[in-house]
Amino acid sequence: MSALGSSLFYQLLLAEITSQEGAPDAGFALMLDAARKTNDPQLYQRATDLALQSRSGESALQAARAWRQALPASREANRYLLQILIALNRIAETAEPLKAELRMAPDAERVTVIHAVPQAYARASDKKLAAAVIESALTAYLKQPASASAAWTSIARVRAAAGDQEGALTAAQRGQAADAQSEAPLIVALELMSPKLPQAEKLIQNYLKNQAAAARPEIRMAYARALLDAQRYAEASVQLKTLTRDKPELADSWLLLGSLQLQDKQLADASLLAPFV
Repeated sequence: MSALGSSLFYQLLLAEITSQEGAPDAGFALMLDAARKTNDPQLYQRATDLALQSRSGESALQAARAWRQALPASREANRYLLQILIALNRIAETAEPLKAELRMAPDAERVTVIHAVPQAYARASDKKLAAAVIESALTAYLKQPASASAAWTSIARVRAAAGDQEGALTAAQRGQAADAQSEAPLIVALELMSPKLPQAEKLIQNYLKNQAAAARPEIRMAYARALLDAQRYAEASVQLKTLTRDKPELADSWLLLGSLQLQDKQLADASLLAPFV
């Protein structure tokens, strides 16, 4: 602030005091005016934050748009704009800033950003519209080896949220095909498991079979729990026995297997597990 002229300094001071003393609209207006005069990203952010603190969504949107227009290369400005549009449920307007967020993300972060997209839109009221916007934004990343599996997985999640279970399964299958060792599509498949979608379970089974040496124990454990929830105890027991054999250090698998054997009145077998629990 030392480089600020005295008039601008007092304008900022007045903006803060006015906001704190119960006139947030006036304080916001003063702060946004100062941001526009200086093109200072910190002042644009402060103006946006003042609007958000006063729960004025439209003012926050005004500030974020002004910020992004003044500094189009600013990822922070774009992220504020995207988040505010989602919060205001103006989903159709998020298409361009979502694409920009994906484009501006560093290569090392892009997969993480792609995985986070469904959660960002979780509160959208129109799930089908959100799915369409997200799928359009992710199209460019479906053919890139580094991001294809993550993109298909996110598409699977938003399709499932929109009620398109078969479309979600298709996307999960493509995500697994893009990276045979990726567990993210399998987590979606676990969530989709039902008698109506037998291919969801098949996807998990194929992974556990084809990636036997590299299969993550968390996936087998989750599959065993899903089988238990479906009251398919014999099949769950097979998965748990495999886990206790391959990963004997995992206490949860011993506990579940012991509980299952107790339930089946296999008391002798269950008692043998006591030293491991």
